[in-house]
Amino acid sequence: MQRLFLNPKYERMFADQGWSTFSGVFEHFFPSYARRRKMTVQRITIPTRDGDIDAFFKLYHHRESGWSFWMRASKARREFDNYAVFEGLGLPAADRIASGEERNAFGILQRAFIITRAVPDATELDDYFQSKPPSAERRHILRELAGIVRRLHSAHFYYCDLVWRNILVSNPPRVTPAKGSDAGPRLFLIDCPRGGFARFGRARKQLRDLASLDKTAAHLCSRTERLRFLLAYLGQRRLDDEGRALVHACLAYRRTRWPEDWRGK
Repeated sequence: MQRLFLNPKYERMFADQGWSTFSGVFEHFFPSYARRRKMTVQRITIPTRDGDIDAFFKLYHHRESGWSFWMRASKARREFDNYAVFEGLGLPAADRIASGEERNAFGILQRAFIITRAVPDATELDDYFQSKPPSAERRHILRELAGIVRRLHSAHFYYCDLVWRNILVSNPPRVTPAKGSDAGPRLFLIDCPRGGFARFGRARKQLRDLASLDKTAAHLCSRTERLRFLLAYLGQRRLDDEGRALVHACLAYRRTRWPEDWRGK
C-alpha cells in the first residue's frame, strides 16, 4: 500500500512531471536504490515551467522498525504535517513539497520520504555563530529565535528536538520600500519529525526545548546573550521570580540530561 501527499501549490509541478504515485517519485530520484542506512538525505533538482527548484529528498528505510509505526504516521509524514503547522502559525520553515509512505499488506511501514525545498544561502545556526558574526546580527538572530520559540509554545506546540543544527540562517538580500536594499539574516526551522501539539506535560516539554537550545548556547553565547534570549522569550525586561525559576530549571535539566556536557554554565 502506497500513499503520496502533496503540498497543493506543487500539484501542477508533479502533474507536469507525471508523478502521481509513491513509486513514480521514488524511482525517479532513486532509480538504482540499494539500502545503505536507515536514513538517506540527497540533494535534488526538480525542473519546472518557471525554472529549476533545489530541494532535499529525505528517505527513511523501516524494514526492521516498521512495527513501531503501525497505525500511526511515519516520521516523514509527521515532518510534512509539522511544516504545515509552522506555515499556519506564520513561522519561517523549510517549504514542504511532498511526502510518501509505503506499507505492506498488514500496514507495517516499509519506506517513507519527504521532499522539502532548499533554503537559499543557508547555514546551520551553530556554524553561523562559530563564524563570529557582528554583535548586532547576533542580537537580531537571538531575538528572532526567541520570538519563534515563544509563538510555538504559545500554541502548545513543542519541537522535542529543538537544537541549533535544526535551525538554519539564511542571508538573502531583502528589499523594503523605505530603506531600499537590506541584507539581513533570517531563521528557518527544519527537521521536525518528533514535534507536535501537547495537552499534557507541557511544562516538561517546554523545559526540554529551552534546555536543548541552551546546551549549545552555553558554548557559543555569552551569559548576557543567553539572558537576553530568555527575556525576549518571556516578553520581559527584567527577570521576575517565574523567570528565575525557569533559568534554574533549565540548568538542572541540562545537568541531569547531558551530564557529560555540563560545565556549570
